[in-house]
Amino acid sequence: MMKTRVRQAMPMISVLLFLSTGFIYSEWMLGLLFFLLIPLTELILSDNFFLSIRNLFPVAVVIVFLVLALRYDYAHPGWLVFLLIPIVETLFPDPKKRNRS
Repeated sequence: MMKTRVRQAMPMISVLLFLSTGFIYSEWMLGLLFFLLIPLTELILSDNFFLSIRNLFPVAVVIVFLVLALRYDYAHPGWLVFLLIPIVETLFPDPKKRNRS
């Protein structure tokens, strides 16, 4: 019951932390990191740890792309990391979504 409430409240908490960091400290870019609390909450509060890691893979891919694009200025070849998402989805299918044939 408590896990569900925390999961539901985390987007609003992240927005409030982002806005307070931006308005109080004028650190808008640093405040964007608070939005990572949403998938991290799912990882921490999940009952199946390995399934939650699989579900967080797209978030990790976006982070890798942003580092490549913003830090190293490799946005053009960096978009190729997004092709890893369907590859991982194919190699490690969700056990809940299996066909029951």
